[in-house]
Amino acid sequence: MGSDRLRLACFTAASFGVLGVHVPFWPGWLESRGLSAVEIGELGMVYMCTRGVASPTWAHFVDRSGRRKLWLVAFTLAALVCFAPFAWAHEYPALLALTVLFGVAHAPVLPLGENLLVLQARERGIDYGRTRLWGSVAFMGASLGAGIVLDDGAWSRTWWLVMVVLALSAVSALCLPADPVRPRPRAVGVPLAELLSDRRALAVLAGGGIVQSAHAMYYMFSTLHWEQSGHSTQLIGAFWAEAVVAETLFFAFARQLGGRGSERVLMVLAVLAGAVRWSVLASTSAVVPVAAAQLLHAFTFAAAHLAVVRHLQHAVPERLSASAQSLYGALNIGAHALVLSGITPLYASSGAAAYWPMIAVGAVGGALAIWGMGGRATEWRG
Repeated sequence: MGSDRLRLACFTAASFGVLGVHVPFWPGWLESRGLSAVEIGELGMVYMCTRGVASPTWAHFVDRSGRRKLWLVAFTLAALVCFAPFAWAHEYPALLALTVLFGVAHAPVLPLGENLLVLQARERGIDYGRTRLWGSVAFMGASLGAGIVLDDGAWSRTWWLVMVVLALSAVSALCLPADPVRPRPRAVGVPLAELLSDRRALAVLAGGGIVQSAHAMYYMFSTLHWEQSGHSTQLIGAFWAEAVVAETLFFAFARQLGGRGSERVLMVLAVLAGAVRWSVLASTSAVVPVAAAQLLHAFTFAAAHLAVVRHLQHAVPERLSASAQSLYGALNIGAHALVLSGITPLYASSGAAAYWPMIAVGAVGGALAIWGMGGRATEWRG
């Protein structure tokens, strides 16, 4: 692995390691502070909405400057500083304020990191899938490790675990390769305006985000549901890790799945796999069916994500690339927030039945993205 690819892989791993602890186990930490399922869902929606607004806003300045490493260092350090006060927050208003603050600081980290990978894949032939898979490996390792550490119900340790991986993310950002020397990007008034002028491109980004939002129930409430079903946090961590193993294998061999033109096939697979996965998780919490359903994460998440990334690689110029990646992330997050607002009351009253609407969400998003992929790529100027 080349030096630059190694540095990118390390940053990707550290960034997704944050998610590997925060996504599965933060709801449990919030519950340990006395919050109800509805309040946890509300904080999740606020966090997603904050990220959805902050990410494309920051991306405007990143695209105008072209200095991606500098911005990533700033964002990762800010996220570490903003997360620290959670240790002393117990009341809902304080938790809400800190959730907004952390969302603003951390929102651009993942989309900007993805943007760097896409640019490297385009310019230097670095295999996107085989570099991105280290993020999946780190997510798996973090969720497994956190499940073991938290297995005795000591949810207070979650804060420490998140702080450690946030610190690793900041250090790895400092070690990223320097930005290539290029002429300063020509000023664009509002990069998003140029992106939004293409209906088909917008359909791909929005549709991809909606497909990903079908994971809202899984991301926010699966840990709580499985714990209430009698599973240990160690087994729950294994469920999460298993899904990421499947995702990792998918990315490792993604290059063999076809190049340009394969996006629609990948998206169809994602929608069909979602129909099966959410049906199983809605119907049972038994170990064997859940373990089998988790393997489908390779398609419900990874195939859908790769379809959108491949579209961005050939459809969007570098001067708009951070904005495009952030718009995809923002639409993803916004769709998650909307879906979560609808299913939170359903989960509070009916538990795993909240998985059933996810099938329809995935189908709608997939249809929109597939329509957008069917047209010609925009002939961008400049």
